[in-house]
Amino acid sequence: MHPPLHTPLQTTTTKISGPILVNLSAFAPSVNMVSQKPDQPNTTSVSEFDDSSIYTPTTTTENVTLDLVKDHASTSWVPSHGSTVIIRSISCGNVLTLLDGHIVLAPPSGRGSILWTCIETDGWFGFRDCVSAKFICHDWNGRLKCSAEQQSGWRHFTITPVPKGGYIMQMLDWWVLRPIVINAQNGLQKLGRTGNKLSEGIVWSFLESSAGNADFQDF
Repeated sequence: MHPPLHTPLQTTTTKISGPILVNLSAFAPSVNMVSQKPDQPNTTSVSEFDDSSIYTPTTTTENVTLDLVKDHASTSWVPSHGSTVIIRSISCGNVLTLLDGHIVLAPPSGRGSILWTCIETDGWFGFRDCVSAKFICHDWNGRLKCSAEQQSGWRHFTITPVPKGGYIMQMLDWWVLRPIVINAQNGLQKLGRTGNKLSEGIVWSFLESSAGNADFQDF
């Protein structure tokens, strides 16, 4: 097996001043791409990912305001280390949310924590909840949760661009990269790294927030 080629993403950032209105319907659907398989990250103890350790934020980021969101005028912008982002599904407009201990797709104006700090480590992306300070990771069944610490290898993401705009997020299943897909359960759009093909993955865009852990209004 040959090691993967790591080609830095070339991104263009447009500086925009003042509030920007985001047209949630102006983005393209998912398209097919070919994934690569990176080396397996360092393993961690099973006890770290026990489902009994579920962190639920004590405060929520309800009612998001566009005044606090920096729209980069395209779906080609990717987060950088230390940036705070809202991670949004292009197809439905819902956002990645920590809600009652679960990682779900939910409307941005609802309950839950929707602000994530991007932490880059050795080329891998990680997303830390701004309220609980825990990272998105997955359990033994591949379902996403939010309980990982900084050093965990189970919190690593890759971000792969698709030609018509947006990105597919993937996580390692041992040596196989699997895209993040919807694993619906009990009426919730829960998420898991259980897809088999890149084309099955949710296509995401990233909205940079200038508010950190502030309360939002009127998304």
